[in-house]
Amino acid sequence: MAETLTTPIKLLVVREIQEDASGAALRFQEGGHGRLAVRDANYATYLRLARRSQERQQPVGISFGEGQAITELIHADNDVPTQLWEEEPDRARILFQGHDGVFRLKPEHPEADRIRAMLGETLRQKARVWFIAQKPDLALLLVLPATWPVTASPAPGGSGSVENG
Repeated sequence: MAETLTTPIKLLVVREIQEDASGAALRFQEGGHGRLAVRDANYATYLRLARRSQERQQPVGISFGEGQAITELIHADNDVPTQLWEEEPDRARILFQGHDGVFRLKPEHPEADRIRAMLGETLRQKARVWFIAQKPDLALLLVLPATWPVTASPAPGGSGSVENG
């Protein structure tokens, strides 16, 4: 069974990457910065995701630890939700146009009501969203409109970030 992520996740676009012997410093378009430690077992994967974000100017999901330490980088997807249905009062399932599988919104998610309302609105508008899902159970961790603002709230190490709050 997959563990639920407890660290808040932010959707950020990498603007600049500076590598040195201890890792890589990332600067974000939304302001702020973070640091990847070369000793992290996922350093190469995270650095590849950061470079893709920088090249394509697309967000990645980022979790921060102490200070500006980046604890996780997660690929963010962009798609149009096509169906949203309630299984129980607190549980929702979502289908996306270009993704296989049924995505879930867990009842214990702290932003479940906001995400459910936003998905309902984007369904009516047939609008795209950026989202991050935990695999293998396809539990949604963060969902924002594809036209998300880039100065929603302060980020570690600077001002302005988009976060799930």
